[in-house]
Amino acid sequence: MRSIKKTIIATAIAIIPMCSFAAQQLNEEQATSLQSFKEISVRGAFYTNNDYIMAMSKAADKEGAAAFYITTTNISPSNDTLRIVYAKLYKADAPKAAEKVENIRRFEGVFEYPKTKAIRLEPFDIVRIRGYFTNELEINQAIAKEASAKGAYAFYIDSRSQLGSNLQIAAYLFKKDAPERKLQPENAIPYDSEAGQLALAQGGEAAMQVERPGYYSPSAFNEKFYADKFNNKVIDKTTTSDTKTATTASSESTTSTVAAEPQRITRYTVTLPDGRKIQELNDATAAKMVAFDTIKFRGYYVTDQEISYQAGKRAIDNGAKYYHIARIAQDTNGPNITVFVDLYR
Repeated sequence: MRSIKKTIIATAIAIIPMCSFAAQQLNEEQATSLQSFKEISVRGAFYTNNDYIMAMSKAADKEGAAAFYITTTNISPSNDTLRIVYAKLYKADAPKAAEKVENIRRFEGVFEYPKTKAIRLEPFDIVRIRGYFTNELEINQAIAKEASAKGAYAFYIDSRSQLGSNLQIAAYLFKKDAPERKLQPENAIPYDSEAGQLALAQGGEAAMQVERPGYYSPSAFNEKFYADKFNNKVIDKTTTSDTKTATTASSESTTSTVAAEPQRITRYTVTLPDGRKIQELNDATAAKMVAFDTIKFRGYYVTDQEISYQAGKRAIDNGAKYYHIARIAQDTNGPNITVFVDLYR
């Protein structure tokens, strides 16, 4: 979802043709690997994402840039079409960005991977423990002991949930030579959408931007999938208040059936009382697709959730599979807002 006053583009779309303009748009991974030589902004009335992308490409051309990466767009509260777009510029021979040295911690002889590293690697096992822990160090030590016992080189704690006074924690274990995971492209186009089918038919780079069955989400692990895959059990490490000694037992396995498809990209989903559902697209995904219609509605809403629910409800009623909140305009004399929603099949 989005902030009413400001939209941060967390991940830019992949390189796309820019009509006659030479400067091309970079995605986040490409941009962070290169050194920018300048930052600029463009201001104007932009009705679609493609409008301001083309404007930025033209502005980057004038600055002698071969590529650009859009970092932020601000929407004027007094004019729903007026935006200020900020971007970093890159030369054709831009030097590589200095590599960041990762400071990886170690517990019980086992490394603790950050998410950015772990999400790219295939785990060989998953550990789920339940117990009473007073601080983060105890949690890391408990997971590291289990990881060490299984011969792991590294671990990554992915989730934790409160169960009364106890915590249940899930961590993934990795070998030193862990293979790369098959990840979905960033901001992938839904494969069951019209845009997804057209991109697949086009082939080449366009098809590479579509969700791929059997590939993993680039932003999250699927705990149930891996628990099923490794026939995993929860290790009970609850302690009594008298002895403070840990006892280890195994609960029943959740299931023995492995899901056929590991995980699709998780998008914000609006569910209506009658069970109908629709997913919201982020800026980068929507920019790769063509809307079949745009609707707008006006009212007073306090939270982003309220706005998304109302947008999703109206999108479903208009026959859409997906929707994207393109603009939000604040009334100059009052608390109401006008929401513009792009619809996609």
